[in-house]
Amino acid sequence: MEKDRMISIIIPFYNVGNYVKETIKSLESQIYREFEVIFVNDASTDKSLEIVKNNLKNVTFDYKIIDMQKNTGPSAARNKGLSEAKGKYIFFLDSDDILSKDMMEKVMCKFLYDDPDLVFFKFKRIDENGRIIQNYNEIFDDVEKIKKSRDIIKKYIDLGIFLFTGNVVYKKELLKDIYFNENNIYCYYVEDQEFIIRVLLKSTKVGYINLDLIGYVQREGSIMNSQFNLKRFNKVRVFNDFYEQYSEIDIELGRLFLKRRNKEILWITRSYIKSVSNQKNIHISRSIKENILTIETRSYLKWKYLREMEAKHKIQIFLLKYFPYLYVRISKII
Repeated sequence: MEKDRMISIIIPFYNVGNYVKETIKSLESQIYREFEVIFVNDASTDKSLEIVKNNLKNVTFDYKIIDMQKNTGPSAARNKGLSEAKGKYIFFLDSDDILSKDMMEKVMCKFLYDDPDLVFFKFKRIDENGRIIQNYNEIFDDVEKIKKSRDIIKKYIDLGIFLFTGNVVYKKELLKDIYFNENNIYCYYVEDQEFIIRVLLKSTKVGYINLDLIGYVQREGSIMNSQFNLKRFNKVRVFNDFYEQYSEIDIELGRLFLKRRNKEILWITRSYIKSVSNQKNIHISRSIKENILTIETRSYLKWKYLREMEAKHKIQIFLLKYFPYLYVRISKII
């Protein structure tokens, strides 16, 4: 196997024995065969490791299994896999996601033809039975013309495009000194976004494939679908960190990070209201005052920080900050 054309696929897993079979089947079905797979068992407490090993018995691709001694989370598991990767290219895959059979062939052709720092492609969200929940064809409509990573990151911050760990493949050299942030507690729930932003900021040229090449599985009980918890507010802190870092050295990006930070406050609050919609409005507004409208959050909502936002978002933030009860009532109606 030629290392200069090899893709290292890193798959952390924890208690997902019932789902990993389809992922392994989609890897075995790949047309392009110059890849290795690094499975990282994040100290599973069920039979996941045994199931992974059983499903790998008849595969023809190269693989290895790393067994973590204790559960440290997906960031640490991905970093461990990255440290063991031999390929020139790196792909982080979740243990229940499904690849189209030509995914790696298409990606490698893009790398060889255009020599970008990274390649990304369209994806669709699917349920555990393979049914499409949502695709993003309209989101990616005008992306094909974009070559500069700066333009991609601007669209990504401003939610003009969606990227996640499973629809981006990187040159390994691009990831030198860049790892998933496993030590910052504020990166919980948003570690993939924080990682992607840092990589995009370092890159200069991107490649895009205008095809759905992966099914992003949304399971009951996954982080994306789990019951609301206030750790989702970490997204606000992450975007605030980027804003503070770039507010003076790059005004354009600083404004985008600021705008996204403030929008996240609204969206996360709305998500919380939706999750407890059966409670009385007065109880919800009291909880918002106690848990969301902290001193830190209020400092984010000063009027001088809202200049870049649309009028409707300014009004929503004004209501949230000063009249949370009214904000709850309106959020339940619309």
